[in-house]
Amino acid sequence: MGLQGDAVRRNNYDRHDMRSRGTMPNQANNKYFDLYNMYYNTLSELCMNRFKWEGLPDTVDLRFLERTLFYQGLAVFYFDERYDQFLALRGTPAGMWNMYDNPTRYQVNGNSFVSRVMPASKCVPIWANYTRTPDLDIVRIYATKLANLDMTIELNAHNARRTRAVATTDNQRLSAANFMQQVDRGDPVIMFRKGSFNAEDFTTVDWGVNPDQLINIHMFRTRLWSECMGLLGIDNANQDKKERLVASEVSANDGQTDNMRRVSLNAREQAARAINAKWPNLPPIKVGFHVDDTPSDDDPREQTLSSTTERSLR
Repeated sequence: MGLQGDAVRRNNYDRHDMRSRGTMPNQANNKYFDLYNMYYNTLSELCMNRFKWEGLPDTVDLRFLERTLFYQGLAVFYFDERYDQFLALRGTPAGMWNMYDNPTRYQVNGNSFVSRVMPASKCVPIWANYTRTPDLDIVRIYATKLANLDMTIELNAHNARRTRAVATTDNQRLSAANFMQQVDRGDPVIMFRKGSFNAEDFTTVDWGVNPDQLINIHMFRTRLWSECMGLLGIDNANQDKKERLVASEVSANDGQTDNMRRVSLNAREQAARAINAKWPNLPPIKVGFHVDDTPSDDDPREQTLSSTTERSLR
């Protein structure tokens, strides 16, 4: 498939990449955009996979639902008589707002064939959160910060191999270049022709690169990632602390994570209750945060763990 027909590249990469706009930035900018796209897509996937729904009709696409909430902050659940099925599509408020600042009508859009205005009494809005704003801003901001830090780490790691520059005369430029090539190759001994080297012709300039800064920058990047995970309600233990966390610190971190999960979960639970009340003939719809990774009965890891536990009890 050619690049012109690649929808993934066009929708997820080209809109962030200046190379697709007819301009060719320098190599550093190319590297930055690659890092930004990597973090943007990774964080977007984490956002859209945070929640698990149970009982949704088969005609509701869960991926489309969470993607709509991530990018637009609102999806509308309703029964479409024309297709005789339940749908959850993109929607925008329409008409008047009531005393609780809730829309009385919704403009529902699926594609060019599905577009209609629905009264609030015949549909249920699913909001991303109580402020009714998508999480896209969090992803963009932290993708930018993380990409910048990765660029800093990479540049410092490269400069740590060559912390000084050499100033020399025109006659000694070739000798200086040969010295640097031997350093880059990691030669244990720097070789030069006897009589061709005059120390007075060479002056070193210290770039001020401290290799220990790499550790500090990497720790800051890790903490920035943990900060982003906390805003998204994703549990992420701090691996940089050398000492053990005390119980109060663990409890405080868990409390903050739980509260951040409620930010997005409450609105979804409210929508699930409204759907269950409006269409009681449907199977009960439930939604929760996707944190349960317990192995199933058929998982060999569970069988190994059970046998190991049984032997230890003996």
